[in-house]
Amino acid sequence: MTGSARVRVGLFGAGLVGQAAHAPTLWDERERFDFVVVADPSATVRQAVASRYSIPNAVATLEEALALDLDAVVIAVPDPAHRAAVLTALAAGVHVFCEKPLAVTVAEVDEILAARGDRVVQVGYMKLHDPATEMMVERLRDGQVDLVHLSVEVSDPDQAPFVDHLGLVTGRDVPPELVRDTRAGAAAAVRDALGVDPDRAEARAFEAFLGSLVHDVSLAHHLLGSLGIDGPLTLAAAAMFDEGRGVSLDWLLPADGRAHLEHLNLPGVPFYRERVTAYCRDRILELTFPSPYLRHFPTRLVERRPDGTVAGLETTEHRASYEEAFRNELRAFHDSITTGAPVRATVEAARADLLALIDAFRLASRGRPATGPGEA
Repeated sequence: MTGSARVRVGLFGAGLVGQAAHAPTLWDERERFDFVVVADPSATVRQAVASRYSIPNAVATLEEALALDLDAVVIAVPDPAHRAAVLTALAAGVHVFCEKPLAVTVAEVDEILAARGDRVVQVGYMKLHDPATEMMVERLRDGQVDLVHLSVEVSDPDQAPFVDHLGLVTGRDVPPELVRDTRAGAAAAVRDALGVDPDRAEARAFEAFLGSLVHDVSLAHHLLGSLGIDGPLTLAAAAMFDEGRGVSLDWLLPADGRAHLEHLNLPGVPFYRERVTAYCRDRILELTFPSPYLRHFPTRLVERRPDGTVAGLETTEHRASYEEAFRNELRAFHDSITTGAPVRATVEAARADLLALIDAFRLASRGRPATGPGEA
């Protein structure tokens, strides 16, 4: 394919991210994508989304979608179903964009690596394609940056406050056996990580690590990599708290540095913020992300440097662009297919992220207090 070629694409999974991000982007990017099919097990959902975007085909399964001679597929089904969907698409010879996490076990990622061949496989880490993230990488590469501490703090009320206005369609007509299989796959992944059946808090924490903190681990790996700090990093601490709704991990960095990443789920407060701060000896760089579902709401990058006097401080707010990270990541997917451009969110990177997250989950589970407050 040439860079100007339209990629014949289907969307498999029209739930939250499928409807809120991928379907409108694929439809809007008509110069790059020929959006020909929506596949979802819910007839209510697939028919509504197909009607909304005038998509000619609405089918129940990925196999039906692949039979329409696709070049590529965007996979946005529940996490435990990623591995089977990616492998099915690769076996059909199509390029794959898969939402994070790429899979729920390292063995599944290794299967995908073995099956990839010459196909493009890109993982849905849209924050890596945020214009402000790209600018932060540029600033980190500006001179000899001596990083002391990397901090990532997320306050997340879940998505409802930020998608309520989008008119998302839900369907209660998903086959019950498919729901059971998905739940069984999720439970098996937690057992695989722990070696024993999890309790409710552990099951919730596993989802928080792999479904939420995964974005922050990916972003931290990306930013640290721009400084030549490559993994695997030494895990110093990890925790789960609030019955598994909150999770965190700490890494040791070179030259006695440290990184701390935490994700808090606070559904009672409709406020989202992801703040990423790089504390360096000659500057502080701070990214502040809004909810990813708020369109054209730019991420803030603030840079603080001394001005050469005793108390003087220069504070600069950089506004890179109003462009959407979700749009940029699908444009990058198109470029990789049509021009051979390097994939930024690779399978290899996703594997490193998953290793770090599972290690942190195991350590957090082992470190839980044996008794609750006042119960000793």
